[in-house]
Amino acid sequence: MLKPIRELGKYLRDNKNLNQLQILTESSKLKNTKKMICVVFSKEEEGLAFDNVYIEDFDQEKAEKILYRTFRHARYDATLTAKITKPDMIEKRWTLWFGKYFEKFKDVFPELDSLKEAVESNKDKLIEEISEKYTSLDKTEKRGCLVTIKIKEGRNEKYLADIPEFIEIFKTTSMEDFYYKHKVESIGEGTCCLCMKNEKVIPASPFPVFTVDKEGFAYGFDRANSWKQLPICIECTLDLQAGKGFLKNKLSFILYGYQYFVIPHFIFKEISSEIIDEIEYRGRKDYRNGLLNAEEDILEEMKEKGDILNLIFVFCKPKQQFFDIIRYSEDVSPSWIKKMYDDFDATNRKMIFKQKNLKVILGDKWSEGFRKGQWAGKSIKNLNLSGIVKTFFPTNFIDILGNILDQEKMHDYYLLSSLIKPIREQHGQGNEWSEKLLTLKSFYLFNFLLDLNLVHTSHFKSKQCKEMNFMKETKYRRLEEFFNEFQNAFDTSDKKAIFLEGVLVNFLLSVQYAQRGSTPFRKKLYGLKLDKRKIKRLLPVIIEKFRAYNTAYPNLEALISKYFVEADENGWKVSDNELGYYFALGLNLGKFFKGGDKLE
Repeated sequence: MLKPIRELGKYLRDNKNLNQLQILTESSKLKNTKKMICVVFSKEEEGLAFDNVYIEDFDQEKAEKILYRTFRHARYDATLTAKITKPDMIEKRWTLWFGKYFEKFKDVFPELDSLKEAVESNKDKLIEEISEKYTSLDKTEKRGCLVTIKIKEGRNEKYLADIPEFIEIFKTTSMEDFYYKHKVESIGEGTCCLCMKNEKVIPASPFPVFTVDKEGFAYGFDRANSWKQLPICIECTLDLQAGKGFLKNKLSFILYGYQYFVIPHFIFKEISSEIIDEIEYRGRKDYRNGLLNAEEDILEEMKEKGDILNLIFVFCKPKQQFFDIIRYSEDVSPSWIKKMYDDFDATNRKMIFKQKNLKVILGDKWSEGFRKGQWAGKSIKNLNLSGIVKTFFPTNFIDILGNILDQEKMHDYYLLSSLIKPIREQHGQGNEWSEKLLTLKSFYLFNFLLDLNLVHTSHFKSKQCKEMNFMKETKYRRLEEFFNEFQNAFDTSDKKAIFLEGVLVNFLLSVQYAQRGSTPFRKKLYGLKLDKRKIKRLLPVIIEKFRAYNTAYPNLEALISKYFVEADENGWKVSDNELGYYFALGLNLGKFFKGGDKLE
């Protein structure tokens, strides 16, 4: 992971003329900043004196001018530029900053003495005016608002970056943050793990791959030797920071409280300037399909180039000033990402997920196809890939997404057990519409994974030619189309029998509701906790109920019986949870199969 970031950063330094000041400035943290409060000190013969406070518009070009960089401890910053959430915090941060750096830099910057004195002697007035200016801002302007220092000489006001001494202070304090931790300095002479040169090295990873918050975690139980765990030279440190800055600005995304980075790793080591320029031009966008977005832009540039790079995905959980890496997927080819998107879109075009048929299942208030679904004009949430995954894997959805990226297969027993669980919950609560929507979501995900060949099954597929011939003799042409289109999901006779029994129950519930205004038979479905014995015992009970209502579906009943016989002959392949899932599919999608007209 570090080498591709370093290669990216080196390319940017060499080709985009990035200097150390630009690299160390954390402009990505200021993307929401609209205003900054400037505290002006005028230069007089006796030294610096407090002048005034005013509000200034902020844009990204000013990030470098104000020398903004935060520290992991979050108590103060690299310079006297700091974000403000309440006025009195500025006094505390400046006091801590002077307490830490005044003695260290007073000889480098003689005017630091008079600046410190001007701040301390005008403390109350400063805080009062800063508070007044901050209070006058509206809610959006307060978000990310900064307070910074300016030095006035005559009519000219200088930003911190216009003062050479402050630039040196900024560089020193920023670099120090890489190797000064837990009140211990960790720096030494050694071989850089990236460029393999013998240089002064520090533990300067852009991502926290290890910690020394406890001495037992440090190399040789000595925090001062922590550089030996990951020795990185100063030049490679700057390369890594340049690469990290590019990733944070262009290739980092937020996903349900998690942050992830997409790191391009060029296979032949020579970085494609066209791809980097394309990423810069397009910028960062919100994810569209719920997993990743930027790689689509990369793919646009790569259509005629083939796979000249792989992608690395780093999923993190933000944690105060740190974040934990919770999943790491590497060597993900753009062709695999493209296949994921193509298959996800192809699933949306299948018959059951078209607007016309969704209206039949869910009701007339539904509009659009499944992916862009709306109910009564309001968009339905979580119909993208990660949203659907999170629905059924709420505690480990990042791992599931990582498995998809890594092309790791999931066992069908585990997958279907996870899919049926929330469906059972809605069924038990009597939330029929939510149960139907969840069933559709689950079926979408199930077929997407099957089409990607990411579901591991422990049985052989049964022959289906004979079955299809039988179906052609019935009036249920929709079933024929459905089983043909979703043949990966319905590859054994037992699955078809269970599914069709669910469809038959759906028909029975419709008859009950039409004649009685209620559906008492739902209580006889064991809360969808079914097994082979229960599912077989249900069929004659269902048929008997139909006769009580002077109704019958003899062709469908015969087809179910036929599949039961074949399942007995071939051996039942499904677990109880799988059985419950296939029954729930038929139960909730059943309305779709009433009538025999051919679908568009």
